[in-house]
Amino acid sequence: MKSILSSLMIISFGYLFAQEFKGREVSIGDLRGTLTEPVSKTKTAVLLIAGSGPTDRDGNNALGFNNNSLKMVAQELSTSGYAVLRYDKRGIAGSKNAVTNQANLRFEHFIEDAKNWLIFLIEEGYENLVVAGHSQGSLVGMMAAQENANVVGFISIAGLAEDSGEAIVRQLGAQSPVLAEDARINIDSLKAGYTVKKYNPYLISLFGPSIQPFLKSYIAYTPSEEIKKLEVPILIINGTTDIQIGIDQAENLKNAYPNAELVIIEGMNHVLKDAPEDPAANVATYNNPDLPLSDGLMSGMIKFIQKL
Repeated sequence: MKSILSSLMIISFGYLFAQEFKGREVSIGDLRGTLTEPVSKTKTAVLLIAGSGPTDRDGNNALGFNNNSLKMVAQELSTSGYAVLRYDKRGIAGSKNAVTNQANLRFEHFIEDAKNWLIFLIEEGYENLVVAGHSQGSLVGMMAAQENANVVGFISIAGLAEDSGEAIVRQLGAQSPVLAEDARINIDSLKAGYTVKKYNPYLISLFGPSIQPFLKSYIAYTPSEEIKKLEVPILIINGTTDIQIGIDQAENLKNAYPNAELVIIEGMNHVLKDAPEDPAANVATYNNPDLPLSDGLMSGMIKFIQKL
């Protein structure tokens, strides 16, 4: 596969182990990403996959949240001696031109994109690949990792165990039992193969006509079943103050793959920062790029990769 690399080079400095790393923009067709590489040679590269919604390669999104969580993860991994490729999902930020019609987007496109980035890393000379997915990226990553012999490890960060349809109903239930009931009817219809003709207008962002095809393809996958198909070491990470994906999801993934290593980080929320349980104060951290990553996150990931 022919990959086009841009000439932009950015020299950065990491401090975890005082190693320098360099970053460069990379691309596959209309997809754009950043590859950070330590100055010292390595054969190990991490593919870092962002979560759901309009979340970009850095962990920020168009809804106004700017926390740089994934950018910080990538840079700290590179200061520890590993190459990291993070990318904008198709339709988002630098990869916006990869989607011209939302109604044609399927979850399988995300899986294929991740597979292609893994091939890109192999073409770059990296032999040992670690797939790390955050939130929705956890499922994307575990699907992509199933068919690549160069993948030596998988890391799920705040990933679901249940299918996304169940998560939608559960999350809505905490806000409005009425909306949750309406969503349950729609989700069950989509799972049965039907198109939803009538839906609560307050749920148009979930069940609008142009979104339903993607949602139908997404809810067809259950992470706790897909993780069983992996044959590599697995690390499962979640935080105790994640108000979007609770630690029960991490525990259920662990139950599905008993040999996985489970790390629960006290006080870490969904954007990988220290946060209280209070929803308003918790969400406030989503838009604070100055906050450091929670203690234990990077040490847990680095120790896991070192053992591979």
